[in-house]
Amino acid sequence: MKFYLPTYKECKEIVELNPHGCFYERRHVIDDYEISIFSYRHAKYNNFILPLENSNVNALELKGLTFVFEDNNTSYRRYLMLHKFWEIDQYEHSRYELFKDNPVKNITIKEDGFLVSFIKLPNGTIISNTKTGFNDYVNYVANKYLDIKEYYDFINNCIDSEIRPIFELVFSNSNRGIVNYTKQSLILTKLRCNKTGTYLNLSDFDSPMQKVGECHKNLSDIYDIKDTTDDIEGWIVHFENDEILKVKTKWWRDIDNLY
Repeated sequence: MKFYLPTYKECKEIVELNPHGCFYERRHVIDDYEISIFSYRHAKYNNFILPLENSNVNALELKGLTFVFEDNNTSYRRYLMLHKFWEIDQYEHSRYELFKDNPVKNITIKEDGFLVSFIKLPNGTIISNTKTGFNDYVNYVANKYLDIKEYYDFINNCIDSEIRPIFELVFSNSNRGIVNYTKQSLILTKLRCNKTGTYLNLSDFDSPMQKVGECHKNLSDIYDIKDTTDDIEGWIVHFENDEILKVKTKWWRDIDNLY
């Protein structure tokens, strides 16, 4: 899978030329630096795949894609989050039958938390961000982990090496999720090249923080047990070609539908 990494101008066009509410831009100012985060609300499959007519641009990166401006807003640094991917059987293109024989790179636990990563401002300050912004309780908690030297050094080294570390922040407090975690944790789920979008192997990197758990089953196994497994949101299936699908359990879906 080849990732299309849109420019700031292309992201603006995607927001402007799609139906209102599909995609949006949120502007922030931190330490006098302009920052933009692009994300989505009601975008469907076709909005992501063909956001602009007669163009090869896609919007798969508009899930927390962040631009940090410097030099009087004449240049920027772009920070990737996870690209948009779908649940198995959610759309025609994500049917199980289309993927069941595809080579799998790994299958990991789908953590029931909040997607978090970190950016570095031009003045060297590192701060956390979610796919929507900076100023909420999730970011407040995530930033506390920067006080731990080993965590700070790992995150800082990743950013300086053009690697985006992507985490899931989970809480032991049950009102912040469905899965009942025994403790709050910042779990490293993915490492991504910030220049190409390629996903790197977690096993190739030593990390002081908890890594996401691997599931040593195959796609057909988890597809068969998704309706009978409790106490887990599901799994993330990462294929060799960097396509990704999520598989959610019936247990998690049933509880989620109550809210």
